Amino acid sequence: MRKQFLFLGASLLLFFAFSPQLQAQWTEAKLQKMYLDYLDGEGMTGTVDGDGDIQFKYEDRTYFIEVNEGDEEFFRVVLANIWPIESITEGVQVVQACDVVNRTMKCTKAYTTNDDVWIAVELFVGRPDAFKPVFQRCLSAISSGVDAFIEEM
Repeated sequence: MRKQFLFLGASLLLFFAFSPQLQAQWTEAKLQKMYLDYLDGEGMTGTVDGDGDIQFKYEDRTYFIEVNEGDEEFFRVVLANIWPIESITEGVQVVQACDVVNRTMKCTKAYTTNDDVWIAVELFVGRPDAFKPVFQRCLSAISSGVDAFIEEM
C-alpha cells in the first residue's frame, strides 16, 4: 500500500510539474525581463527594441535576442547587417559565402535580409532559461561565422 501511495504521489508530481497548462506562462514581458536580467549580470546592457526583441552590444557589435512568445523553447541570437550587398555580382558571391558558413558551422546560419548579410545562432533549449549555459558559445559561434564569411568573400 505504501508503494502505491509513493507511486501515486510521484505520478501527480510529474503531472503537475510537466503539464503545459499548469506551468508558468512565459509572456513576452517575462521573457524580456529574463534576457535583460541575464545580460545585466554578464555586464552587458540590453534594451527592448521596437519589435519587442532584446538589443545589446558585445565587442562593439550590436546583437539582438529574438523574443519568441508562443515558442519559448526556441532561442535565437542575431548579428545583423555584417555585409552590405552592393551589386548583383557581389550578391552571387555572398550566397556562396553564406553557403560555406551554413555548411561548416554548428548552429550558425548566414543569410541575406534587405541586401545585407545577417548571422544568427538558432537552437532549441527545452525551457526558456536554458540558454544561459551556452550563451557565450552562441556569441563565439556568431563571431566564427563572421570570420568564415569574410574569409570566403
